[in-house]
Amino acid sequence: MATFQVDLRGMVDLLSRNLYSGPRVYVRELLQNTVDAIAARRLQDPDCPATVTITVADGGLTCRDTGIGLTLQEASDLLSTIGASSKRDELGLSRGDYLGQFGIGMLSCFMVSERIRVLSRSARQPQAPTVEWVGRTDGTYAVRALEAGEDGLDEPGTLVELDGLPGEPWLRADTVRALVDEFGSLLPIDVEVRSGQGGATRTRHAHQEAPWELSRREQRRWCAETLDAEPFDIIDLKVPAAGLRGLAVITSAHPTATAHHTAYVKRMLVSRSAEGLVPEWAYFVRVVADAAHLRLTASREQLVDDDLRAETREAIGAAVRSWLERMARAAPRRFAEFVAAHAVGLRSVAISDADMLELVVRHAPVESTLGPRTLAQLAASGKPVRFTRTVDQYRALADVASSQGIVLVNAGYAYEEEVIAAFLARPDLLEAGADIALVDPGELLEAFSPCSPAEEAQAIEVLMLAAQAIDPEDCEVVMRRFEPATLPALYLPDPDLAGRVAARTSTRAATGVWSEILGVTDPFAGSPVPRLVLNRTNPLVVRLVSARADDAVVTRTLRGLYIQCLLLGHQPLGPKERSWAAEALGSLLDSALPQAQ
Repeated sequence: MATFQVDLRGMVDLLSRNLYSGPRVYVRELLQNTVDAIAARRLQDPDCPATVTITVADGGLTCRDTGIGLTLQEASDLLSTIGASSKRDELGLSRGDYLGQFGIGMLSCFMVSERIRVLSRSARQPQAPTVEWVGRTDGTYAVRALEAGEDGLDEPGTLVELDGLPGEPWLRADTVRALVDEFGSLLPIDVEVRSGQGGATRTRHAHQEAPWELSRREQRRWCAETLDAEPFDIIDLKVPAAGLRGLAVITSAHPTATAHHTAYVKRMLVSRSAEGLVPEWAYFVRVVADAAHLRLTASREQLVDDDLRAETREAIGAAVRSWLERMARAAPRRFAEFVAAHAVGLRSVAISDADMLELVVRHAPVESTLGPRTLAQLAASGKPVRFTRTVDQYRALADVASSQGIVLVNAGYAYEEEVIAAFLARPDLLEAGADIALVDPGELLEAFSPCSPAEEAQAIEVLMLAAQAIDPEDCEVVMRRFEPATLPALYLPDPDLAGRVAARTSTRAATGVWSEILGVTDPFAGSPVPRLVLNRTNPLVVRLVSARADDAVVTRTLRGLYIQCLLLGHQPLGPKERSWAAEALGSLLDSALPQAQ
């Protein structure tokens, strides 16, 4: 049986340069190896020193730890074999117990150095000689035990030596210190970085308190500095199954923003852009946490998407739900601020999430003629509730609907109509007898008081002129009595004609084409047209009906009322309507100016 032919140099390049996001991770890999080595040694010697010394000098770097060290056989197995994880298990360094994976982790150093030299002395075999392993980017390596008289290590542990590439910025002292602070600031070991002549400049790192170990005031300051935003609130997190402890920071994030979380494992920074730690509906949450048991990907830069991570995500989601319920119950004003800040986002999630829908229905107010009310309050009002699909339609109908005892809801904002539809599909959330539906202008028209026969006879000439002044296919003009009396006319657009206004002209021109050529009727021919309702109780309309005015004056007045209603309702004006508006304005200006002598 043939075996795969492996280009070792290509394998080293592939793993070192494609497994990791960038050269900067080499510091994290070095720290992970030292932490694991010290943890392994403490199993047999709990009082052993836990120190790491990094020295930057002459364009190179050395990293010395007081860990378990390696024998000659162990160095060969761990550093020279890619993919043999069983060897690591046999040595008691199984990945489930420790942060990194020594052999693969060392490959990251090839991104900043052409040669890696490792000196190691085993704490398990104190009398064994120091082992030297040297690897190069060309895929070659050599491992041997140092002979008597050669410079080895006096104490158990490991020293990693990197030769910097020409002009390599990643081995500069300031860069190394910054990376040690970023990845290892929370580590429970002593980390010292030396630089300068003879290592004169020394800085100590690690042993910092984690955000979840700070006071609440300090946590808020940390969030403001690290997340660049003041948190709305902070939730303490504990998930024993994952060994997780941390914070859930409530932010003002938009639902389209990618939810990036800061994840540590055994206090080593894994990623500041970890994903999958909260449910999708909790888009406003940013998690900062350390988890001892969550598994890492091969690059140690993301969390493995397994059952434990899913269980952790559900537990964090439950903690956020508890916070929402507690906030709504104990701090309603504060909760109202949260809902106002996240109204659009919460509604976008509520469409597909049953629990979030219930929260939105109970706590997120909508604009209505009763004022800001939640859907639950409107359903329990005992009044007929109608909603509009557009803001303009709401503005046009709000006063009239209110005067008729109908509660009108503005569902013209993002996701509001979809939330109402989801609400109506949930009988368990609806109050018994609740009457909620899409507004039908015809329903409003039927609620208006009809004119008396004498009033109809008196207005017949005006209505006939209206049919000539305004195309009946554009708008039907009728007359009713309704409140408020201060409103001379009302434009009732059909809610189902959205998007058809622009096509009205071409549709009307093609009426005969549908039947004569295609053999079918015009699909819009039976659709109710918008109505302009003249208010018989309004003084202006009374004068219009009673006065014996010139037909041209009545026509201009009717068209002016029509244009006024369209503008009030933010309806689009076509070329014809714009010419009428210009004519009405011109007539008004002309009458205001003195006549020329």
